Amino acid sequence: MGFFCCLSFLWDIIHINKHLSTPSETEGCQRIETRICALPDDLLLRILDYVPTEDAVATSILSKRWRYVWTMLPRLEFKDEGSDSLGFFIEKSLQLHKAPKLDSLIVEIGPRCPADIDVGKWVENAVNRGLRKLDFDIFGTAKPTIFPKSLYTCDTLVVLTLSNKIIVDVSSPASLPSLLYLNLLDVVYKDEDSLVRLLSSSPVLEGLMVSRHEDDNLNNFTVKVSSLDTLFYDGTRLKNEVEDDDDDLNGSLVIDSPTLTKLDLIGVWDYCLIENMPCLDVAYISIVPNPDDKFLRSLSSVIHLHLLFTKSMVACCNAIKFSRLIEFYFFPDNLVDWLMPLMFLLQNSPKLKSLTIENDFKGLPLSWNQPSSIPGCLLSHLETFRWKGYGGREDEKKLLMTYILANSKCLKTVEISLLATCNLEETQKELESMPRISQSSQLLISTKMLWRFNGMTFP
Repeated sequence: MGFFCCLSFLWDIIHINKHLSTPSETEGCQRIETRICALPDDLLLRILDYVPTEDAVATSILSKRWRYVWTMLPRLEFKDEGSDSLGFFIEKSLQLHKAPKLDSLIVEIGPRCPADIDVGKWVENAVNRGLRKLDFDIFGTAKPTIFPKSLYTCDTLVVLTLSNKIIVDVSSPASLPSLLYLNLLDVVYKDEDSLVRLLSSSPVLEGLMVSRHEDDNLNNFTVKVSSLDTLFYDGTRLKNEVEDDDDDLNGSLVIDSPTLTKLDLIGVWDYCLIENMPCLDVAYISIVPNPDDKFLRSLSSVIHLHLLFTKSMVACCNAIKFSRLIEFYFFPDNLVDWLMPLMFLLQNSPKLKSLTIENDFKGLPLSWNQPSSIPGCLLSHLETFRWKGYGGREDEKKLLMTYILANSKCLKTVEISLLATCNLEETQKELESMPRISQSSQLLISTKMLWRFNGMTFP
């Protein structure tokens, strides 16, 4: 009997036993159950590992053979589906679970779970059995929860995800020597020192994901991790809106990670200091209204850059060299006159192969003064040019005809998506008639364009 056939049969047995079927159905399932019961424990555990924990526990009522099989599962997952008894179920399951090692514990607790449940005891139980992955999400409860100190001294933990109503309280020395991936999603911090202790206790940490909200207790968020490879930081919920000239910077984001290769920043409202990142290859920068020239210089080593270009970036874009930049996704703010700044950026990106422009042109009219020289990337490197939101205005035509199509000798693909306000047939004819120095380049015109960046494609 194949592995997935066993899994399918077991699933049927569980649910037929739950809902009492006809005698013939029950008899047939009993025959199938007898065949499955003959399998060795390690294969039965593999089968149970593919079904929800609730159903795996339910197999204990099938027969004596099944009574304790589930208790040796290496992974347990409890998801809140609105049941009032979930807390009791988790408590009892962890008490009965007998495996000496618990690799993974995933818990999601919603608003209907009783307030007096002892989640700290659950975490303590898991940590004491060589836990490698903990994913804990508490949402909808009135009061944030503090986890036991033993969590922050767990020497086996590899992946830690804490979400929502959890207080990160690292008041005493911590040690997480095996932690590779840390996700802090909308949690509350006891204080800034708790964050510092948590990060400094993780000497091999490679990936950090942070999502913040306005009540998380921190003004200054510091990421100083010498081993970090990937950082995702989302602070959009810290502030609902910000003015371009807002100089009331009450907090800061400081990043000092010399091995960082990938950086995603979304919603950095206050002062941002990025330093000591010579290995940075990929940067996704969105909603950073108050960057200074030092911030942009910290991105100068990138190979793939997605940039929401703001008004405050205009003054320093001429002086920064992007010597390794190959892919540039340029997303200008509607309030920015961006044509000439883009020319400066192209001049300073000699190896650029792919350029995407995205703009809906609801903002300022754009000014165009033809530069005295042609960027080197157009003459010898640019292969792909994409324009999302082309509207057929005069300033757009000048950039497209005078610079991109007329001077990009290596161009292979030109992909243009039109605004809904455009006359599709008329605009298509106009684009097809534009002179291209690269006669072999392919022109693609549509009203919808897939979002592509760093090898990823999205609708």
